[in-house]
Amino acid sequence: MTRSIKTSLDPSHFPVNEWIKDIVVNIGKSENYRFYGDTWTVLVRVYKLIDNTWNTEADVAFIVDEAPWHLLEQGFSFKLWAGKDIATVTIL
Repeated sequence: MTRSIKTSLDPSHFPVNEWIKDIVVNIGKSENYRFYGDTWTVLVRVYKLIDNTWNTEADVAFIVDEAPWHLLEQGFSFKLWAGKDIATVTIL
């Protein structure tokens, strides 16, 4: 499934066509510096940098059976976290 990722960091620092480990998906909400919801560890592979933007096209692989498969439809967005929010993923 193709995903568009808008990063909070310059994506030119991400390796292209290599799986990045230890990224977390958070689906829920934050209140008073606490997160309420579910989290999953994922792998991310950027395969295309989009010129003059901080957007990329990438694969996101959930590495557990209990992923939120019912939510992962076209147009759905979620955040990637690695110590802080680093990107928003939108499923194309």
